[in-house]
Amino acid sequence: MSEDKKSTKEIRTTGQLRAMLVNAAKGVVNGDMDLDRAMALHKIAKNISESLYSETKIAMFRHEVGESASKFGELPLGDPND
Repeated sequence: MSEDKKSTKEIRTTGQLRAMLVNAAKGVVNGDMDLDRAMALHKIAKNISESLYSETKIAMFRHEVGESASKFGELPLGDPND
């Protein structure tokens, strides 16, 4: 698979994850998403909120120990070498 196609299908950062949630929310607002999918969206939104909290805690810890932190929305998910 080419790098372009791979990058458009995979969510690699917290920012991309949140952007996916926004796009799904637009589907609910437009009436393009059914109730089951909307309930799944609710679960995703909760996970997104928790991921942001975790990202904040990681940044605070890195700051406390003198390490640099990723910009918000750019914290890598999984192995960055994949």
